[in-house]
Amino acid sequence: MNLNDLTDELARARAEPRLLDANVWRNVVTSVEDGYAAQTLLAARAGNDVRGWKVTALSPEQQRLYLADRPVGGALLSPFVRAAPATLSVNSFLTPLLECEVSFLLGADLPARDGPYTRADIEGAIAAVVPAMEIADCRWPDDAPGLLKLADSMGNGAFISGKPVANWRQLDLTAINVTLSHDGKVSERGSSARILGNPLLAVIELANAQSLARPLPAGGLKRGQIVTTGTCTTPIPLLPGRYTGDYGALGTVQIDIVA
Repeated sequence: MNLNDLTDELARARAEPRLLDANVWRNVVTSVEDGYAAQTLLAARAGNDVRGWKVTALSPEQQRLYLADRPVGGALLSPFVRAAPATLSVNSFLTPLLECEVSFLLGADLPARDGPYTRADIEGAIAAVVPAMEIADCRWPDDAPGLLKLADSMGNGAFISGKPVANWRQLDLTAINVTLSHDGKVSERGSSARILGNPLLAVIELANAQSLARPLPAGGLKRGQIVTTGTCTTPIPLLPGRYTGDYGALGTVQIDIVA
């Protein structure tokens, strides 16, 4: 078995949906490079239409799960990215968890390079800030190796983006309060401060996690893509009904979940 076999299985498992046996595949993905190679193959199945990236492993403890010394990224592929308001079926997922996130729309490419990007570089490349929801859903059991989860686009089930806010420099990104409601009843409250104190820092981390020796898969960070930085709220199980995320000055995101 090889990476092509693995991506065939991942694509089928996502479509059905069903869990895969991690013990069968753990020796196929043994490095971040293998995980990224699998993501590149999955992106090719989607016409190489990578709509964005999710950042994970922002702490050394999390990075050790991927045998890495830097953050890693998961590709958000076009078939699984929607604009709010959106309607999705809970039956499309296995064990979905809903997360409210602050994401960033890139106005310029951020390719791998020898020297690190500065904060000014990243700020200059950001076209807008976008409120968003991710439905996290993995095709592996919880105890599967992190590298298998990396190969599976970091357990992305679906990504739902709100309206971009172009005047983001006027906002205090360290204190965006988020309220998530389900059928009009508050389910969770959170804050952008949960992401490194400022979610912009996660974009810098991802840009600098790539190198000429270890680029991100499928061509890396491109103009027009979204970088989503992690959940501002405690993830909750996805149930049928209407979810509304209120992000204050960033606006709202609404999704309807049907059976």
